[in-house]
Amino acid sequence: MTVSGELGVEDRPLFEGLQQWHGFLLRKAAQAVTGHAERDLCPLQVTMRQFGVLSVVAAEPGLNQRAVGCRLRIDRTTIVALVDKLEGAGLMERRRGPDRRTSALHLTEGGVARLREAQEVLAEVHQEFLSPLSAEEREALRNLLMRLVARQPGL
Repeated sequence: MTVSGELGVEDRPLFEGLQQWHGFLLRKAAQAVTGHAERDLCPLQVTMRQFGVLSVVAAEPGLNQRAVGCRLRIDRTTIVALVDKLEGAGLMERRRGPDRRTSALHLTEGGVARLREAQEVLAEVHQEFLSPLSAEEREALRNLLMRLVARQPGL
C-alpha cells in the first residue's frame, strides 16, 4: 500500500478483462521470471541472453557465432555483440575455425565457472517462480510451451 492508502501497482490484481488472453498472460509470466532472473544474475554480470550463449557454447564447443545465433534464434548483429561482450569479460574466446574463415567459440575456465554459478541462480529463480505448481504441472507447462515455441519459426 502507498502512503495515501491506495494499492501500489504491484498490489493490484491483474485487470480481469485481459485475463482471457493467453498471450497477455504469457507475456506477464515471462516479464516476471525474466525480471527476477536478470536481477539475480546481475551480481554475476551475466544477462539472460548471455546465459543462453554460454549454455550453447558449453554444450557444443567450437561452434561459430552464426551457428550459436541460429540455435538461440538471435540475429547476426546481436550475436556478435553478445560474443564480443562475453569475450571482453574473459568468459569466452574465439579460436580460428577449421576452415580459417570463421571463429570457433569456446568457454574459458572463467566462463565455465560463471555458467555454473548462473545455472545455480536460475535454478533458484525458477524454483521460486514455479512454486505454486506441482512437479506434474511444471512438466506439463514446459511441454506446452515447447510445443508453442516450436511452431514459431522466427523465435
